[in-house]
Amino acid sequence: MTATPSDEFDTLRITPRRARAHSRLVHLMRWLLPAAIVGILAVLGVFVGQDALHSAAAKPKDAPTQIRMVNPHFLGRDDQGRAFNLAARQARRDDADMQQVYLDAPVMEMDVDGQHPSTLTADNGVYREDTRILKLTGHVRVDDSKASTVATDEAIVDTRAGTINGHASIAASGPAGAIQGGSYTASDKGDHLILRGGVHAQLKAR
Repeated sequence: MTATPSDEFDTLRITPRRARAHSRLVHLMRWLLPAAIVGILAVLGVFVGQDALHSAAAKPKDAPTQIRMVNPHFLGRDDQGRAFNLAARQARRDDADMQQVYLDAPVMEMDVDGQHPSTLTADNGVYREDTRILKLTGHVRVDDSKASTVATDEAIVDTRAGTINGHASIAASGPAGAIQGGSYTASDKGDHLILRGGVHAQLKAR
């Protein structure tokens, strides 16, 4: 088929128009493609960041390392020079307060070198090394060389002053009889005992 002069004129007229359209398309694609890539990378970054946050939240925190001691012994003397010995089945320091030590099955021996030592036992104890105060709880029992026994649920021992007191009820028995009270304070190795609240006593005649 032979092209007529009018056909050639139409071809020449359409070609520049198509060229301009193609140029605009290329220019638009050059702008859109980088923008699309940046958008995709931004979306991926958001997803990765959220996944990392969720993973960090779901991950269990490492437990702080506790300092544990097996069969520990604490030795010392009170203000009057009397020796005491504090032992336990196991002990562990407080992670937030290194001066505080938790004791399992503590045993406190007071006036170890004296003629009348006494022994305190309990289920649990807390000893502060800065104040040297020992708090015993749970089935607290005191035994001394005079065949006297004391039972209570709480005993606060000031190892510096050599005193013991508690806000729990107390029951004591010995060669002289038996006494009960709501709270107590003991000093001078138990030779002086002050009872408060509901005090009852049964004394044996000598």
